[in-house]
Amino acid sequence: LDESTELLSAAYVLNGHERFGGISRDSLQEVLLSYLIVFEFGSKANLTDVARHQSMKQKWKTTDMQSLLTLAEFGEDALNTFNFLRHDTINPFVPVVYSFQAASQIVRSMARAYGQWQ
Repeated sequence: LDESTELLSAAYVLNGHERFGGISRDSLQEVLLSYLIVFEFGSKANLTDVARHQSMKQKWKTTDMQSLLTLAEFGEDALNTFNFLRHDTINPFVPVVYSFQAASQIVRSMARAYGQWQ
């Protein structure tokens, strides 16, 4: 697994999801936010302590809103781009469910764009 896939796997676990099966857009947005948070922390990130991660994420939402909004916006942009590029294959009459493979494609594009975005 490459680094982005490892971090994505950790972000799934940190949000109570498994790699197998699909997740909703809202769930994927939380996973992408967690991915960006652990990416920001680098080697100092704890990839296994779910309670600590969720607590930190909640605390960050209330104390450092601007940084969190910036990360969330970056993740949202990547998700919207992914959806736009696949709009002709998405059924607008059913809720979209995202596979781990789709999430992996999104985080790879985020990793490529991250340096330019900073």
